[in-house]
Amino acid sequence: MKNSVPADLAARYERDGFVIIPDLITAEECDKLKSEARNVLSNKGRPGASVHLFVALENPYFRALSEDPRVVGPLTKLMPHGVQFLNDKLVYKSADKTFPTPWHIDCFYWRNTRPKLSVWLPLDDATAANGTLTVIPGSHKKDWKMVKKGLANGEFHDEVGNADWREGDIVTCAIKRGTGIFFSDRLVHGSTPNTAGQDRYAIIGTYQAPAADEPFDLDFPARKVLVPAA
Repeated sequence: MKNSVPADLAARYERDGFVIIPDLITAEECDKLKSEARNVLSNKGRPGASVHLFVALENPYFRALSEDPRVVGPLTKLMPHGVQFLNDKLVYKSADKTFPTPWHIDCFYWRNTRPKLSVWLPLDDATAANGTLTVIPGSHKKDWKMVKKGLANGEFHDEVGNADWREGDIVTCAIKRGTGIFFSDRLVHGSTPNTAGQDRYAIIGTYQAPAADEPFDLDFPARKVLVPAA
């Protein structure tokens, strides 16, 4: 499938902190990747977990996805100083993994490193009922504080503590599988609960501008420069 990159992509990303691009990959590719995801989790996943890191390191199909021109093409419009793949992770909800992901900013987890951008790509249709991504447009332009909450799900221990947005500011990203959401590591985001009890598998790839390795980078052996710095 050939994808065209919208001319205003960078402007929308700068304004909102995220952009949505439909049909990055096909339904058939989503089926294959979900099958591969199940294999990865069966062999390497932690019991009860809803997040699994280092997928591209473990599986050639996800490695290929991380470098796919349909993903990298839009990234070049949003990352003018080059593109380096850093790492990816599976995030999944199901009948027994129904909790919402709390509001958070990714840069909290990699403080004192250079900015990063992630691509959230569902392998199932993602809806408000099965745990899709939620975002606060424009929130990447404000400073946020993360605080420990002791959340009941046991995996997410921190969330934004100085929330000042209104309910009407929240965008619930109901999207078809194979769609990509490209978002800043400073964007406030979370997910809805999986009240439907359905599968909602997604892969998140994280990218940054090429540069000399920072200490943080050394934890991610799959990192690779895809587009050198100009």
